[in-house]
Amino acid sequence: MLFFDMKKEEIQFLNQLVKSLEDAERNFRKSYEKRDYDKFNKSKKMIIRIQKEISEMIKWG
Repeated sequence: MLFFDMKKEEIQFLNQLVKSLEDAERNFRKSYEKRDYDKFNKSKKMIIRIQKEISEMIKWG
């Protein structure tokens, strides 16, 4: 799927995923600085999950 072929709803969802990724990255940094390894690992898993979702949405084909 080409980006310009995406529907408005898909672009809005992609935008929400990007915002969630930004939030997860902030939590990732904060938990690292505080040495809160449980939250660090949860944030890392969230980042990976969101990245996979974004990748699926922007795949060609």
